[in-house]
Amino acid sequence: MRQSQLFGKTAKEERKDASLTSHRLLLKAGFIRESVAGRYFFLPLGMRVHNNITDIVREEMNRAGAQEMVSPVLHPLELWQETNRDNAGNFGLMMVEDKRGAKFALGGTAEEMFVDVVRKFQISYKDLPFNIYQFSQKFRDEKRARGGLLRVREFVMKDAYSFDRDTEAFAETYARMAEAYTTIFARMGLTTKKVLADNGYIGGEYCHEYVVDCAIGEGRYLQTKDGSYCAHEDVAEIRLIPMNPDEEVRPLKTIDQPAWVKSMEDCEKHYGEPRWRFLKNVVYKRIDTGALIIAGIRGDLEVNKTKLEKVVDAIELLEEADEEDLARLGTKPGYVHSWGHEATYVADHSLKTVHNFIGGQKEETTDTIDVNYGRDFTADIEADIVLAQEGHESPYGKVLTEARGIEGGNIFQLGTHYSGKMHDAVYQDEDGSFKPYYMGCYGIGIGRTLATVVEIHHDARGMIWPRSIAPFDVHLVSLAREEATREEADALYRDLSSTGIEVLYDDRDLRAGEKFADSDLIGIPTRLIVSEKSNAEVGYEVVDRATGEVSRIPKAALIKTLK
Repeated sequence: MRQSQLFGKTAKEERKDASLTSHRLLLKAGFIRESVAGRYFFLPLGMRVHNNITDIVREEMNRAGAQEMVSPVLHPLELWQETNRDNAGNFGLMMVEDKRGAKFALGGTAEEMFVDVVRKFQISYKDLPFNIYQFSQKFRDEKRARGGLLRVREFVMKDAYSFDRDTEAFAETYARMAEAYTTIFARMGLTTKKVLADNGYIGGEYCHEYVVDCAIGEGRYLQTKDGSYCAHEDVAEIRLIPMNPDEEVRPLKTIDQPAWVKSMEDCEKHYGEPRWRFLKNVVYKRIDTGALIIAGIRGDLEVNKTKLEKVVDAIELLEEADEEDLARLGTKPGYVHSWGHEATYVADHSLKTVHNFIGGQKEETTDTIDVNYGRDFTADIEADIVLAQEGHESPYGKVLTEARGIEGGNIFQLGTHYSGKMHDAVYQDEDGSFKPYYMGCYGIGIGRTLATVVEIHHDARGMIWPRSIAPFDVHLVSLAREEATREEADALYRDLSSTGIEVLYDDRDLRAGEKFADSDLIGIPTRLIVSEKSNAEVGYEVVDRATGEVSRIPKAALIKTLK
């Protein structure tokens, strides 16, 4: 490709609103341009990388035994209604209606569609297992698009759906996909961690994210030093130990308390006791119904909203209550009772680790002490709703440290979450009975992966593409001032291209410094320089973009070396 003819130009100025490195560099280098918020054009350079990533994903999916197909982008809304995902909280479902009045969901994920196509066939146990996948445009009405390609409203995703007989058979499929994902990201120069995560609106019992450690990542996870435990904050569990097991359980008392004692800090100051001695209540409201939920937890811990949402079956439907909501309970901030309000009470398991809590029934000038869960009050639901923090111990007693990263892909166990809800989503077993398929799904966002590579592989001058996904193999830069040298550069471009080496040929009439700056910015792995100082015998200057190493290679050895 002659750079003089390339659509999409580099820019000297940077977008002030592009705060992330990948966003800034991809815009400046002419790989992408924004259409409207959260929607991007992939320009020719960007599209070449996009296609290379797609090729790697396709190769590894095929190697794992999956089969490629494609589904319509418009999903009949009745399919989403079968699984009740048309009301899936903050998922960001987008809908359209055609001239006939038929309603469709713009595909954000395609579990229902793939179940629908499979149930159109008479599947028996002999047909299982199989794994089918697609590359398709996805639409999610994100409240806040940010970070360029890292969080968008429209993108291409590889989504795969596996169909098995049962849990045992699925375990093999899941392991095979886990291995494929590690390989996919490694081939693109990304080291990933397999992090236990939350299924959210996708459903199922467990899933894993493939996370690339990066300070700008939105994903926070907890891990042990030896790597034996690694879990996203949404699902991370901690070891709860009794705080004062030898302390005698005392009778419940109501005592005088100064009116200024309202916050946890006030309690610590007034009583001179550590936070774990106090009861803490956090009130949430369901967005869909307005129902109130009171989460009770030990004073030194925080409530994990994601865990709580799963416990009360309100995925992405909870928000913290405001003063108006508390007024409906007949209370106000700092005065929420641990029992007695007209609300659903959820108790964290930590309430069983303390004898003689302080708090629970605060009034203007009184409160209770020596409060014990199970004796003095109980909750409607008992569950793990604690937010794991750095310094806590894993369930196996090892200290947790915090890390951040970018989520590159996900693999999900779905079980019968979809096949159990959608009619006729069954296969015929050996005994003639009909059973729901046991499913999994597996996603990789192509644009997000591209941006993640840039976040990891760059320097102060620009991007440094791994060879496996670079837009071109070689950046041929002509510094010719004389006609003979220009002809030599043209001939070299033709020779390299004819051997299958993909070349971006900078034949523009610009100063050397401008060409080198653009070359560094674009980040093609190898720069080949043709000038009056070089020739076929003396050798051409070859620069490795990643290391900066410079070598001179004569034409006779050039093609072999570059290949």
